Amino acid sequence: MSGILNPLFGFLRDNPSILLFGALAGGYALGKVKFGKTFSLGSTTSVLLVAIVLGAVIFRHQEKSLELGLIKTVSFGFFIFAIGYKVGPDFIGGLKRGGAKYVTVAVFFCLVALGAALALAKIFGLDQGYAGGIVGGALTQSSVIGTADGAIMHMQGIAPTSELNLESNVAVAYAVTYVFGTAGLIILLKVLGKAWKIDLPAAARKVEAELGSSSAADSTEAFHWSNLIVPRAYRVEEDAVTGKTVQEIEDSFQKNQYHSAYVSIDTIKRGNKVIAEVSGDMTLEKGDIIILTGRRAEIFRAWETIGPEVDDDLIREIIGEILPICLTNRELSGQSFDQIFKHLGHGCYVRSITRQGHELPLGPKLILYRGDVINVIGDRPDVEKLAGNLGYPERKSQVTDLVMVGIGLILGTLLGLVAVSVGGVPITLGVGGGVLVSGLFFGWLRSLRPTWGYIPTPTIWIFTDLGLNFFIACVGIAAGPKALDALEQAGINIFLAGVCLTSIPHVLTWIFGLYFLKLNPVLLMGAMTGAGTCTAAMNSVKEDSGSTVPVIGYTVPYAIGNVLLTVWGALIVNLI
Repeated sequence: MSGILNPLFGFLRDNPSILLFGALAGGYALGKVKFGKTFSLGSTTSVLLVAIVLGAVIFRHQEKSLELGLIKTVSFGFFIFAIGYKVGPDFIGGLKRGGAKYVTVAVFFCLVALGAALALAKIFGLDQGYAGGIVGGALTQSSVIGTADGAIMHMQGIAPTSELNLESNVAVAYAVTYVFGTAGLIILLKVLGKAWKIDLPAAARKVEAELGSSSAADSTEAFHWSNLIVPRAYRVEEDAVTGKTVQEIEDSFQKNQYHSAYVSIDTIKRGNKVIAEVSGDMTLEKGDIIILTGRRAEIFRAWETIGPEVDDDLIREIIGEILPICLTNRELSGQSFDQIFKHLGHGCYVRSITRQGHELPLGPKLILYRGDVINVIGDRPDVEKLAGNLGYPERKSQVTDLVMVGIGLILGTLLGLVAVSVGGVPITLGVGGGVLVSGLFFGWLRSLRPTWGYIPTPTIWIFTDLGLNFFIACVGIAAGPKALDALEQAGINIFLAGVCLTSIPHVLTWIFGLYFLKLNPVLLMGAMTGAGTCTAAMNSVKEDSGSTVPVIGYTVPYAIGNVLLTVWGALIVNLI
């Protein structure tokens, strides 16, 4: 057998790109495997585990280690820049606008996490590498691996062999603690709700009632026929509507209901004259043909109050448009849905509103901020007019502004190389921290000037997911030869420290948020999962509460948590 394996292993050592792609393929395949009904390891942990195994098998007892430094730096740079770019608007905006309680939750959580990590490292006798790894794994912040590695590289007076061991320890500790950091947190949040006897669905309904929330729109893949937005033509014949204004007819369909009952009169045909610009004070005359647009369920019986439905060429000439609009108007940021759409958007229907890619519960009291994306459907002229009022239309494009990306990576790298001496110890953000700051800046800048610096959603996925996992594969393969020794020496201590680090910040933040900040439990859980950067746990809270309300609490703490926890990776290495 060795006669076959030795040449094969030698071939793989000479062609490390095959190992990298193998770790990616194997990791993504393992990440799709479900344990139970819903839990999976996820792609990042799976890629790391596969890479560690490959490194341990192929490079164990080899004097020469695999050098993947350039690939690690480039792939991590793309990943961390995309993270900063994505959360930049909410990180900077969240610090400036209201929502101080969510900012407080995030900062409190991260400070407790840092203190707990330092204490646990001392209690369990963990070195700098293990300490950085448990922060990344127990708090599910993969970027910590990069910043911790960068800090280790800048440590003074350390032998190359010790440096390699510490970097391997980062990867091992991350792999050991990540599973509990995700699955354990989901269980912990369920236990907290039960222990405090909190009815999560009821708590979510309370927030929805305050927002005046309506049900979410159907997706493009599946929908209820009654929810379709359709234009229908009716001839005005009933005396009850003859002589009434357009505004009065539209208001009659509302019946004190929210946006889902909204209808609009977009066009009036009077004889041979077509009136395209319809104002609310126009009076309807008998014989007028009106184009009534709204949800099918609302206008289905309009013939009873207006007159018979007719087949007119006007219907076939109408061109509808579905358009995501990014809110950039400074004057509208911070206003409620009702305040904005009471005067804007006649003939337009809001299908959903997303923040950082997560859908918000739709309601008249929902506060909108710059960077929120409002998905609108309606008659094309009306939709285009609304886009001009709100901000910038996010039309589909596959073109990435690589000039901006390149400049951002260069500036971030230069920033990361700056070292400040504190007590004779050089403190630096490292390349990872510097590029993160650069991404934050350019992401925020694009929210102000959306005509440039565009990165399509699929490209962001490539940068974040593939960039991270390429970096993780490099780390895992390099750590593999030392992984077994590390597990034998400190495996139990690493796992127990990770369990404590996952639990302590969340429990203390839960108590702090409930009793000092008086936050709604569902919003607090959303904020905690955001500060801990665990999207899987947030989705679990959404499922348990039967609502999208947790997203409201999630977004700002998620942005702050991404930044602070990433910086903690470098800081904890320098403090131990």
